[in-house]
Amino acid sequence: MQTTDEILLKAIEEKDEKAFSRFYERYGSTILCFVLSKVHNKEIAKEIIQNFWVAFWENPRIIRANKEGCVKVFLLQYLRFRIYDVYRIAVPETIPVEDAELLADTTVYNNMEKEELKGIVYNALKNSSSLTKNSFWMRVESIPAKEVANELGVTTQTVHNKFSQSLAIIRKYIKTHYPEILKAKGRMKEHEI
Repeated sequence: MQTTDEILLKAIEEKDEKAFSRFYERYGSTILCFVLSKVHNKEIAKEIIQNFWVAFWENPRIIRANKEGCVKVFLLQYLRFRIYDVYRIAVPETIPVEDAELLADTTVYNNMEKEELKGIVYNALKNSSSLTKNSFWMRVESIPAKEVANELGVTTQTVHNKFSQSLAIIRKYIKTHYPEILKAKGRMKEHEI
């Protein structure tokens, strides 16, 4: 019988090195492939991955298991947010999404993972104006800002502004509903000092 991720997390919380090794064997290559596929830079990928493993060893609670005891969905979401942080710091938010690669195509993930991620974003934007929501989702679909502007009857700059506004709303939502992600980020920054 295979040990569930949830059982491994509990053991890692007790500083069980064997459980950590099993978890690493289970997800090490998945994490490496995922991060490299998003950042396309070995040095940046190495830094993100190294920070993850240190933060995870210090506080395994940064990752949660789903009902079946699997952490893959939350693990990839956590890493996705760390990658977003790198891009958020490195590039201005008003540049086109295709240049920043903030929301890359998620076809490699199963439908449950896509739907869970989309659900978070939909919930974050549910009280936003239709212009904000439409601008955001059209840009996520890689529709050029000029086309989005023409379709919505606004300027290209308005599309960029609405996209930036959407990102701010999503960040605030995550801060409110997923505080463990922000706590983990803070701990990683403390270790960099």
